[in-house]
Amino acid sequence: MIYASDLVSTIKQLAQSYLEEIGDEENVQNAYIFQFMNQALRKLAHIAYQQKNSDALYISSDDYAVFQIGGTDISDIYSPLRILDPNGRDMQKRVSFADTRGWWREATNTPIHIKGFALVTNPLPAGNHILQYLAYPAPVAALTSPVQFPDAGSMGLCYYVAGLILESRPTAKDLVMHYMNLSQTHLKIAVQANIDGRGTSSGGYVPSINTVDVAFGG
Repeated sequence: MIYASDLVSTIKQLAQSYLEEIGDEENVQNAYIFQFMNQALRKLAHIAYQQKNSDALYISSDDYAVFQIGGTDISDIYSPLRILDPNGRDMQKRVSFADTRGWWREATNTPIHIKGFALVTNPLPAGNHILQYLAYPAPVAALTSPVQFPDAGSMGLCYYVAGLILESRPTAKDLVMHYMNLSQTHLKIAVQANIDGRGTSSGGYVPSINTVDVAFGG
C-alpha cells in the first residue's frame, strides 16, 4: 500500500520549477497536488484496477438491480466485471437490452438490468447475487491518504500527475510531452503488476528474460 506522502515529494521534484505558481505555502501546494492526483486516478481507473465485491443482493424477478456495499448504494463503479449467481457461477451478460437472459448495463449513468427469472426453459436461479466490479480509486485528501494504485506503477503515476500540473503552462509544453511519454512507459509496469497479481499457476510466478522488456516498456 502506498500513501500520498510517498508520491508528493517525487511529484514536487518533477514540477518544482512551477510549484510557486500553484501556491506559496506547502499545504496549498499539497492541496492542489491532491486535486491533480485525483484527476489522474479517475482517468487511469482502468489501469489502477481496483476490484470490489458488492453486498449479497436477493434477486428473484426481472428488473433493475441496485447493488450496495455496507448497506449504501454503490457510487464508485467504473466497470462491471461479473455477477455471481446464488450458485457462485457467472451470470451471462446479454448481447443487447432486448435479449431474454442475463444482465445488461447500457451506460455509466444506468443501473444493471437483469432478465430471465420467468423463462420457462433454463430460468435464472433466484437468490443472493454478488456484483464484482472495478471501482474508481478513492480520492486522496491528505498525505496520510492511501493511494489505490499498484505500488509497482507509482513512478508512472508521479510522471502523469506532474504532466497534468504542467499542462496549463505554455512554456512547459516539451516537458509535459516528456513526462507523458515516461508515464506511458512506466504505467505498463502497473498493468503488468495487475496481471502478475492474479497469479499464474500452482507453481507460482515464473520470471523470464521478457520480464526485462516489460519493465522497460518494450
